[in-house]
Amino acid sequence: MSEVKETAKKLNIYQKIQRARVELQSKELKKTGYNKFSNYKYFELGDFLPHINEICDRLGLYCEFQFTSELATLEIIDSDKNEEKRRWSTPIEIASLKGCSSIQNIGGSQSYARRYLYLMAFEIAESDVIDGGEIDQDAEEGKAKIGKAAVMTIKKLIDETGTDINKFLAWANVDKVESIQNSMLHECINMLREKKEKQEEKKKEENFNF
Repeated sequence: MSEVKETAKKLNIYQKIQRARVELQSKELKKTGYNKFSNYKYFELGDFLPHINEICDRLGLYCEFQFTSELATLEIIDSDKNEEKRRWSTPIEIASLKGCSSIQNIGGSQSYARRYLYLMAFEIAESDVIDGGEIDQDAEEGKAKIGKAAVMTIKKLIDETGTDINKFLAWANVDKVESIQNSMLHECINMLREKKEKQEEKKKEENFNF
């Protein structure tokens, strides 16, 4: 081991990183991440980070991850020549995942940024798809059109409230009821039900006053 480290000291940072990439390729990396929505596997940090840490320790490389609200960076420093370093960066956006607190969303974004930057720096091959936490299943389902039952419910409420269909469609920003997305369903139904309740309350008041 000491001989390997002594030999590595003679290499510049570019040679060390390239050797680290080659050594990493010889490892049988297995993807343990699985995206149920799009049905494919992807690399988790734990699938390759232990191997990278071991290789970098042997070659004399130090990796440092930094994260701000706008940019994530991975800096690889030559431990034998601290002035020699290489940096990779990527713009980031804090994820907004259902049921997660702000700190959990930040943590999830950091984990993804770290994973992505290590993939870049060590040239770990992966499918050209958005994976892991990037695809929000709830968000994708929200983009889908509402079902027949929901269409019937909305049309019934429109009739019962005497709502102008054209004004309603303009408000919902669609050309027909069938084009309403799941993400808008709750808001549409609530609006129509509230209108119906107000109409019923008004009718009761009129009957009482009579």
